[in-house]
Amino acid sequence: MVEGSRTGTQFGVYRLDALIGRGGMGEVYRAYDTAKDRTVALKLLNVELAQDPTYQERFRRESHAAARLQEPHVIPIHDWGEIDGVLYIDMRLVTGQDLRAALREGGAMDPARAVKIIEQVAGALDAAHSDGLIHRDIKPENIILAEGDFAYLVDFGIAHSGDDSQLTVAGLAIGSYRYMAPERFDNDRVTPMADVYSLTCVLHECLTGSTPHQADTISSAVKAHVLNPAPQPSRVRPGVPVGFDQVIAQGLEKRPEHRYQTAGHLAAAARAALAGTNIPAPQTIATGFPGGGFAYAPPTTPGMAPPGTGPQYNPTMYSGPVAPPPNFGTGQQPAYFTGPQPNGPGDGSQSKVIIAALVGLIVLALGGLAALLLWYVGSKDDAGDDPAVAVSTVTETAGGQVQNTQVPAPVPAGPPPSSTPCPTVYGPVGSLTGSAIGSAVTSCAFAEEVRMSYAASGAPGQPRQILATSPVTGVTYVMMCTPAGSAVTCTGGENAVVHLF
Repeated sequence: MVEGSRTGTQFGVYRLDALIGRGGMGEVYRAYDTAKDRTVALKLLNVELAQDPTYQERFRRESHAAARLQEPHVIPIHDWGEIDGVLYIDMRLVTGQDLRAALREGGAMDPARAVKIIEQVAGALDAAHSDGLIHRDIKPENIILAEGDFAYLVDFGIAHSGDDSQLTVAGLAIGSYRYMAPERFDNDRVTPMADVYSLTCVLHECLTGSTPHQADTISSAVKAHVLNPAPQPSRVRPGVPVGFDQVIAQGLEKRPEHRYQTAGHLAAAARAALAGTNIPAPQTIATGFPGGGFAYAPPTTPGMAPPGTGPQYNPTMYSGPVAPPPNFGTGQQPAYFTGPQPNGPGDGSQSKVIIAALVGLIVLALGGLAALLLWYVGSKDDAGDDPAVAVSTVTETAGGQVQNTQVPAPVPAGPPPSSTPCPTVYGPVGSLTGSAIGSAVTSCAFAEEVRMSYAASGAPGQPRQILATSPVTGVTYVMMCTPAGSAVTCTGGENAVVHLF
């Protein structure tokens, strides 16, 4: 650890004028570069990191890669290296405040402001991912807001490349575990979807003022991220559009392949939820069939630049902030990153993706037809099997003619007697008052999620296909819901049967 503060001392060609940030990996100073006659942000990493040859080599390679990034929302890196046994990064000095300070001062944000910030960070992430860099420490402290909420993502210089093995340094996870994807706790191979997960956590915090999974220790964080279902921001904070519930659930999927496959896809879905339009479908959905699932790339939101594009600048000609300096009369101070921590997605041809999508859609269609057929055949059973089927009676009129009369059978208020009623968690939703399970592999927790999804997706008593995420498995399943007697029966997933009434 850098001992104490070096303010007022000389570090190579840099004069350290003020300590402006301290975190788990080092300290950040406002420094004056005497050789180039400019003021910069200088990050000095912990002394022990320079003593690790593996980390040194990665630090130099990835600092070089980060310095190549031309995305306007990535803090430009001027220089990097080692002086007197301390690794350093020389970056552009940006005035503003980090997102953590903004949340601390103002609490939960207006959804429009939150989406604007997430879109900018997503652009920076997609540019880095396309160049083989994974940030691995997306959190509010590493997002700087200049005037006009122009967002910068910092600390790419200590990120890890996707093909690198994981580096273990004591203490690096402290302060970041509330944003870490489940696979990070297992030392699994880290892909860009880990950054997508973390950015989803940041989106949730911007919308609600709290992280998705509250935890005070690493052990409790592990349990929460690995086991707990994604929270619904519209319930955490009234006024948040309900469409964000689906966005957060998809971004926080336990398995990386079930999440949004790029940060840009997450941002596009958030923009759609804000506008109240159809949210782009997820890329991967578990259908319950062996090897099931289909790939889908959601369209880019109109007006949103593709990942890695946008206004560019020449780093040799442009040295000032993108936005004008803020008014410091409001008490705003220069802000930087206060603590970072130090692998890309698998290759696949476009033809394979198209074939997989077609096969998945065909399987999905067959599954839906099968469910409708089962419902139709069931509707032909006698009235004793289905209390909603009309009872046929034959009467003889005074004239001797035979008349067939259809008398509706009484409709019981509840699920089929063969099912198991579930305790109501969310209370009545529209005309639906409860749920029940009809198979041994179905949980009541999942049944309640199905009830919520069905009620939110259209009129009651209508057949339709829905998506529901299991709090038990953390997987999003396709369910086919059809009216059946006094209930709506939803089947799908992995042999799940849910009755809604």
